[in-house]
Amino acid sequence: MKVELLRVAVLPMGAFGVLKVQGHPVAVTLERVFDERGETIPVIPAGGWRCVPTVYHKGGYRTWEILVPGHERLLFHCGNYERDTEGCVLVARTFEGTWVSGSAAGFAAFERAVMPNGERREFTLEVRDAG
Repeated sequence: MKVELLRVAVLPMGAFGVLKVQGHPVAVTLERVFDERGETIPVIPAGGWRCVPTVYHKGGYRTWEILVPGHERLLFHCGNYERDTEGCVLVARTFEGTWVSGSAAGFAAFERAVMPNGERREFTLEVRDAG
């Protein structure tokens, strides 16, 4: 299964992206960014990352952890504002300027797309920056 996060804008208020499964857009994303030597940088670098089933304990629901060396518990989860994450990928339905909305609906659409048979399996996430 091909799962891709295409970052369409990396701004001081967050990294905004589109989550695609099998080439079809299923949700939008928002990630926290940090200022490093005058550059705005998301926590998760571009590249291929293994994602394994887990539970988002704070939210009380099943999700996937994105395994990035040097980081722990980078998850996909619901949220609307950059402040709702420390480095995880917020999944939502639409962009709303400096935030995203419809996180429960967006996360449900993402979950259905990556679980076509209802089975929670690991997958590889391909993160790309639009350029």
